[in-house]
Amino acid sequence: MIVVERRSDCWYRYVCQEPCTNSCVRYLEMSELMDTSNIPKAKQIPQSLTAPKCDKDAFIQLAGIKSNIVEFVECGENLYIASRITGNGKTSWAIKLMLKYFDEIWAGNGFRTRGIFIHVPTFLLKCKDFNNKDEAFEEIRNKLSTVDLVIWDDIASTDVSAYDYSQLLMYIDNRLFNGLSNIFTGNYDDRASLEKRLGMKLASRIWSDTTQVVVFKGGDMR
Repeated sequence: MIVVERRSDCWYRYVCQEPCTNSCVRYLEMSELMDTSNIPKAKQIPQSLTAPKCDKDAFIQLAGIKSNIVEFVECGENLYIASRITGNGKTSWAIKLMLKYFDEIWAGNGFRTRGIFIHVPTFLLKCKDFNNKDEAFEEIRNKLSTVDLVIWDDIASTDVSAYDYSQLLMYIDNRLFNGLSNIFTGNYDDRASLEKRLGMKLASRIWSDTTQVVVFKGGDMR
C-alpha cells in the first residue's frame, strides 16, 4: 500500500482516521460526484455559516432538511431559498445540502451523476450560444432531466427572454413531472414579485410546487 500525505483537497481530511492512499474509494467516489456536479471549485468545501438572530428559524429549518436530505431527494421534494438581500447564505446553503446528499450516497455510486449545480444566468447565456459547441455543457443539459437533485441558483436575477423562459420551463417542468428534487435560490421573497419577473406559470412551478420556502432577512455576510 502506497501511503501519501493527507490530501489537502479531501472532504474528509479532518475526520478520516484511515491513511491516505492513491486508491482511497471514498475520495475517488466523492471526486467523481464533485467533478460531474458543476459546483464551482471554490464552493466544493462546505462553508461555515453563522445565523444572525433574524434568520435563526430559517437556519433551523434548513438544518432539518440537511439532516434528512436523502429522504428529501428520494421523495422529490423541492426548496426555494429566497432573500431580497444578496450575500446572506442562499447559495452556500443550497450547496451545503447537495454536499450532504453526496456524503450520504457516495458509497458504491461509481460514475453516476447525482446532483448538478446550475447558475441560471450563466446557463441561459450558454443555451443561446449556438456558435460555440461546449461538450461539457451539453452533457450537463442532457442529464438535467434525470439527475437526482438540481440547484437552480440565482433564478430570476436577470431579465428573461421568451427563449430563456421556454428553456427554464421545459427543464423545470420535466423534473417536477417526474418527481425529481430541486433547490431554487433567488432574490424574490414573495410570489407576486416572482410572477412579475418570471411570469405566472414559471413562478407557480417554483413557488406553488415547492415543498418548503425559506426566506432570509439578514444582511450581507461576505
